Amino acid sequence: MDLLYTIFMFVLAIGILVAVHEFGHYWVARRLGVKVLKFSIGFGPSLYSWRRGRDDTEYAISAIPLGGYVKMLGERGDDDIPPEERHRAFDGKPVAHRFAIVAAGPIFNLLFAVLAYAVVYGIGVPGLAPVVGEVASQSLAAQAGLQPGERIVAVDGNPVRSWQDLRMALVDRAMGRETVSLRTEQGGQVQTHVLSFARLSKDVLNANLVEEAVGLAPYMPVVVGELQDGSAAAKAGLQPGDRILAVGGKPINTWSTFIDQIQQSPNKPLEFRVQRGERQLALTVVPAAHVSKDGKAVGRIGMVPAPLPEHLQVLDRYGPLAAIGKGVKETINLSAMTLDMLWKMAKGLVSAENLGGPIAIAQFAGQSAHGGLVPFLAFLAMISISLGILNLLPIPVLDGGHLFFYLIEIVKGSPVSEAVMARAQQVGIFLLLLLMSFAFYNDITRLLNQ
Repeated sequence: MDLLYTIFMFVLAIGILVAVHEFGHYWVARRLGVKVLKFSIGFGPSLYSWRRGRDDTEYAISAIPLGGYVKMLGERGDDDIPPEERHRAFDGKPVAHRFAIVAAGPIFNLLFAVLAYAVVYGIGVPGLAPVVGEVASQSLAAQAGLQPGERIVAVDGNPVRSWQDLRMALVDRAMGRETVSLRTEQGGQVQTHVLSFARLSKDVLNANLVEEAVGLAPYMPVVVGELQDGSAAAKAGLQPGDRILAVGGKPINTWSTFIDQIQQSPNKPLEFRVQRGERQLALTVVPAAHVSKDGKAVGRIGMVPAPLPEHLQVLDRYGPLAAIGKGVKETINLSAMTLDMLWKMAKGLVSAENLGGPIAIAQFAGQSAHGGLVPFLAFLAMISISLGILNLLPIPVLDGGHLFFYLIEIVKGSPVSEAVMARAQQVGIFLLLLLMSFAFYNDITRLLNQ
């Protein structure tokens, strides 16, 4: 059932983004007087189609949901165009008009991202407060002097409202191997810590950079919510509302650390230090052994955590105008980061293992949709930006390749020859197939390593 849901959400996400992209081409073409023959979401044979409008344009949903296209009169140099419609042919339009039509697809993807982010921040983005829970020993954070309990309020002077804000800011600085200043507050005291990314390995530039490379984990106190009847936690005497302070003598400030301790100790007695009201108790818990998918025994205690207290939760919400401004800012920042990441991949400064293909997109689509409207819209915005930026790259067969040829035409005063265009298209197809093959390889590798 989960697989079918993931596939459905993937098709829905791709369908929405392709529709936005192709509508950009379609809308500008119509406004500039070009006759549109067909508007298709997907490739291959049509599953469902209809015709409408004075031009009898065909609208279709096709079998392969990995793209789409807008077919325009004269787009491919057709010779059999009736004389009375020649003025409506794409290839007969001034180069500035053709440039605008082709650029409209990626631009509409970026505009969609602005709108999606505006809706997201208008509704509000729930997240974790940027309070430090753990600092890994010998990590960049430890070297900078960060301590558990500190609340990070600014990165290089820019306010930080959530852990996600912190993650985005640090990934951006890390890609440039920059030095970054963190301003923190704790108990009324303000401190400044300096992180240096100068010697950071390219292999750790990913979404888990803050936790894995910087060595920071958000503060998430573990409080008992529900207990399964007959579970190891219930047998040991744990009760709802208990806060777990330490396990095996190690302080517990994050849920992830607690889970690691439990999973690594099947059938091994663990000493829990627990806060219950005004008292602290010592309880011995023996995690039951369960066999994981990879055949290894992992510990479980049958406990569900209580929700985080309100002071550790944030809702990043803006008014209508501010939400639009935030959408513009997020789109610009993510576009710049995407270009920077691609450039650094090309130079070998960032691992190409970060590149994901359709399988990764499908997984993220399903996961984000399970989280509700806000995560799914944020996912659509992110993918829409990637689609827009990718299509603007000067690679033949992509929109950016056509725009590059139009720029040459503007400079030299005449179109690029058909022979050069044909050879460039072949090179472009080869590069795209190479890129897609590598993305599929990364996807499959991630699946096998899960």
